[in-house]
Amino acid sequence: MGEKNELKRFLVKKFLLVILVIAACEFLINLLYSNVIFPWLRNEVGGPLFGNLGNGTYGASALYTTFFWFFGEALLFLLPDIAAKSVRGFINTYFYRMFPQEIGVLSRGKGQDIWNLYYIGCLMVLILLILFALLPYAAGAVKFGRLIQKEMELRWNEDRERHQEYERRRSLMLSDIAHDLKTPITTINGYAQALRDGVVTGEEKKKQYLDAICNKSQRMDDLISLLFEYVKIDSEGFSLHREKEDIVELLRENVALFYADFERKGIEVELDIPEQCIWWEIDKIQFSRAVANLLTNELRHVDSGEVVLIRLLWDEDRERLSILFGDTGEQISDGVAKHIFEPFVMGDASRSTKGGSGLGLSISSKIVKMHGGRLYLDRNSTEEYKKAFVILLWN
Repeated sequence: MGEKNELKRFLVKKFLLVILVIAACEFLINLLYSNVIFPWLRNEVGGPLFGNLGNGTYGASALYTTFFWFFGEALLFLLPDIAAKSVRGFINTYFYRMFPQEIGVLSRGKGQDIWNLYYIGCLMVLILLILFALLPYAAGAVKFGRLIQKEMELRWNEDRERHQEYERRRSLMLSDIAHDLKTPITTINGYAQALRDGVVTGEEKKKQYLDAICNKSQRMDDLISLLFEYVKIDSEGFSLHREKEDIVELLRENVALFYADFERKGIEVELDIPEQCIWWEIDKIQFSRAVANLLTNELRHVDSGEVVLIRLLWDEDRERLSILFGDTGEQISDGVAKHIFEPFVMGDASRSTKGGSGLGLSISSKIVKMHGGRLYLDRNSTEEYKKAFVILLWN
C-alpha cells in the first residue's frame, strides 16, 4: 500500500509540473503571437500588399476568415452535394461579411493573384499557429511519458534487486535451518543408539542421556514452531485482527509470565510502566508474541546478576507510544547489529550455547511493522542500560 501511494504521489507531482510548464509555454506563445507575429502580418505583410490598410485591423479578420473557410471546405467535402450547396452559400455570405470591404476593393484593384497569395499566406500562418499551440502539449505528453517510463524502470530494478536479495536470504535461511536442526538430530541419534546398544550403564547416566534427548527434542520443536510462525507472518494471505486493547495491561501480563524465569536465572527486572490505561488498536495474540519474543531474547542473552529494564512511555500530545526492553548485559557487535532483525542473525556462541535461533527478533520486527510501528536497536549506553530493543508505535 505504501508503494502504491508513493507512485500516486509521484504521478500527480510530475503531472502538475508538466501542466505548469505547458501553461508557461502557452503564455509565451500568446505573447509571441500578440507582440511579434500579428504585428508583422499587419505591418510588414499587409502594408506592402494593401497600402495604408496595413495598419488596420483586417489582418486578424483575414486570419479568422481563413480559419472558417479552411474547416468549412473540409466540412462541405464530407456532406452530400445537395446539403453542401446550401451550406456553401451560407458560408460564402458569412465569409464575405466578416472580411473588410476595403480588402475586397483592393483585391479587385490589385488582382486576384495578390488576393490568393495573401489568403494562402494567412492559411499557412494559421497552420503554424495551430502547430505552435499544440507543440507544448505534444512535448509535455512525451516528457511525461519518459518520466513515467524512467520511474517504472527504476522501480522494476528495485523490485528485481529486492527479489534477488530475498532469494539470497531464503537460501541462507534454509542453510541455517538445516544447520540448527542437524545438531540436535545428531545428538539425539547418538544418545539413542548408545541407550539401545547398552553402552550406557547406570540409572543416573541413562537419565542424563534421556534428559539430553528431551532437551534437544524440545529445541527442535521450538525451532520448527518459530519457523512456522515466521513463514505464516511472511505469507501474503496473513492479516491482523485488530481490536482496542489496553496495551499497558498486555505488557504487564507478558512480563508476569516471564518473571519467575528471570528470578530463577538471577536477573533483576525493573518495571517502569504507567498505571493509566492506554488503549491501542492491535492484534492481541500477535502483539503478545512480539513482546514475548523480546522478553525471551532478554532471558536468553542476559547473564545472572545483570538488570533488565522494561519501560513504557506514552506521549499523549503526539499520540506516540514506545516500549523499551533494555539491559546491562554485553553490547552487540557492529556486524551483528547491522542485520539483527534478519532471520537467523545472531552470534555463533549464542547459536551453540544459548539455544537461540535468530528468528524471534525477525518475527517481532515483522509484527510491529504490520501494526504500523517500528522495532529498532538502541545501542546508546545510559546509566540504566547498555543496549535496548525499542518498539515505537504512533497513530
